[in-house]
Amino acid sequence: MERTPVARRERVQGAVRKPAPKARRERKAPTVPLAVRVTRALPWLLASVALLAVMTGLIYLPRMLDQYPLEQVRVEGVQDERRQQEVQLALAALVRDENFFSVPLQALHQEVSALAWVDDAEVRRQWPDQLILKVTERVPVAIWNDEVLVASSGETFHALAKYNIEALPRLNGPAARLEDVMSYYHSMSRILAQVDMNIRHMRVDARLGAEVELEDGMLLLVDREQYATKLRRFVQLYQRVLSDEERQLARVDLRYANGMAVTWADEARNSNNLRSDKRV
Repeated sequence: MERTPVARRERVQGAVRKPAPKARRERKAPTVPLAVRVTRALPWLLASVALLAVMTGLIYLPRMLDQYPLEQVRVEGVQDERRQQEVQLALAALVRDENFFSVPLQALHQEVSALAWVDDAEVRRQWPDQLILKVTERVPVAIWNDEVLVASSGETFHALAKYNIEALPRLNGPAARLEDVMSYYHSMSRILAQVDMNIRHMRVDARLGAEVELEDGMLLLVDREQYATKLRRFVQLYQRVLSDEERQLARVDLRYANGMAVTWADEARNSNNLRSDKRV
């Protein structure tokens, strides 16, 4: 019996195919153009450059800024040494250890503007090593109730120790009536200026009756009712008659509807002596 054909069939059935060539099994990847690859890499490249620049700045910038120290702080517009010192003191802590570029301008402006007597302030750098502060001061025109100053704008501010106040008029009155008293004062001052008289002290009551003390010591008593008319009447009488008197006026009461009561200095002294005798 012949087995040769069976063995041949088995070999044919168990035969293994040869692998196909590699070129047939794998597709070749498409080539990416150079321009596309550069475009994709550009953001990463820029980010790397920026990071490198920041790191370099953090390392070397402080050393570079130290080459631009702040050598001088110049304050302009402050007229009195006491106020000048207060500004310098307010700035000292903010400019200490700072250079020309790092000095905090906004903080300096806020610090100086907070001073009671400062109306406005401007701060700026001036190359290469200066800081310039320009200050606009409040202008005091009167002392109110011996506590605060009154600015030319009508606002009050606490700075009695920062000004020479000897020449300022003193105004006293109800705390809530400052605006009325100031209007009263300005109106009277304009009328009295016609005869070169200046108000030194004015005391006003709740009904706006006033005792007005002038620089020469004369005392005027004025009520609110038609005070301007009565004061002009006094000025006219002073120009025509009273100014030629050798005697010194001590007191003029203007609270009368159609006249005034005049007291001379010698009469006032005699009256005081009589009162003193009676008390004795």
